Amino acid sequence: MTVTKEPSTRRRRTSSAAPSTGTAPDGLRAQGVRTRNAIIRVARKLLLENGPMDFSLRAVALKAGISVSNLQYYFPTRPDVVRAVMAPVIDTYIDVLKQALQSNASPRATIEAILDQSVQDAKDSKNIPLWWHFFSFASTDPECAQMRDEWYDTLTNELAKLIRAANPERGAAESTHIAVLLISMVDGMTIHLGTARGKRAYMRGFEAMFLETARNLVWGKTVDAETA
Repeated sequence: MTVTKEPSTRRRRTSSAAPSTGTAPDGLRAQGVRTRNAIIRVARKLLLENGPMDFSLRAVALKAGISVSNLQYYFPTRPDVVRAVMAPVIDTYIDVLKQALQSNASPRATIEAILDQSVQDAKDSKNIPLWWHFFSFASTDPECAQMRDEWYDTLTNELAKLIRAANPERGAAESTHIAVLLISMVDGMTIHLGTARGKRAYMRGFEAMFLETARNLVWGKTVDAETA
């Protein structure tokens, strides 16, 4: 994919000015927005194909058909590119949760819907590798780590509110602990369902066991999905 080069006379953005979400930064004209979005598409494809080891500014620039200096106008560092790739993925997960919370469905039905969606997300071969690569960057890049932690904080807090609404007997601290446990279970599930291991014979019934365990954590007893 080839994208239009930006004039070299423009000032390069600093790392602190790099956008942390999927939205376009202020001040970019239409062509600049298109160029930025094209870079993100190229970077995403490159990250999925080659992983973090071969993911560099030079590799992204080469694939995008621009110079490294022009790439750095938009994304000064390698983690800046990674954050731009992950921002819309993270935003999508948060939006889905918030929509569920704002729906007219009961808290119990909403939790059931989130649990079912979690199983499907754990098998999402398109996005799971991106999460793995992102966590790799987050282990060394403070801004990636902050982005990861803010996402988990939001997810934990919102899910805890929902759990307490579904089961008022759960206190605030207990609901938060349950939310963390559920998120941890889903994270671990991606390692099994999101890879070839998900097709092993011993994985039969795994999804049903996850749902039963999750319901037991929330309601303190096994709950039939039809009555949830």
